[in-house]
Amino acid sequence: MVLVINTTGYIFDPDNPWICQEFILYRKDFDKKLNELILIENMFDIGLIKDYCMLLNNAFSFQVPSSNLDDTIKYMHDLSRKRYFIDSFKSFWKANELIGLYWFNGNIVDKLVVKPDYQRLGYGTYLLTHAFNNIFSNSDYEYVSLSCMLQNKNGLAFYRMYGLVEGIVE
Repeated sequence: MVLVINTTGYIFDPDNPWICQEFILYRKDFDKKLNELILIENMFDIGLIKDYCMLLNNAFSFQVPSSNLDDTIKYMHDLSRKRYFIDSFKSFWKANELIGLYWFNGNIVDKLVVKPDYQRLGYGTYLLTHAFNNIFSNSDYEYVSLSCMLQNKNGLAFYRMYGLVEGIVE
């Protein structure tokens, strides 16, 4: 059963800026195919951690309070010690430019970011479809999920357009 929560009237709460909306997609409803973008896919490389973190901070520029680069690097260094992170992390490049990345834990997409200059050009759809394909093809999960901060209006709109369902699985 899915509990649907209306978040369209959200007003930013400075006392609790991290409120998120969970989205889900059932395996039976997943029918997306990868589009024709030509991107180079790479696994995690500790030598590129600053590039990854700069992308994360730039893509989360809407976030209040904002993160500083040193905190993001520490966060990613801590994650790099976790097996699920190393196994699921994917970065996507166009020539020598980092376009986006994602990682997941089980059936939960933990992070998915696209460089702001490449948003609304199909790259987010490509990365999300790639992540879901990866999860569904290597597991027997019934659904995938992800969370999006309510202050991320563009992210919320993107996940709705993609066909994800707002709510939580009970």
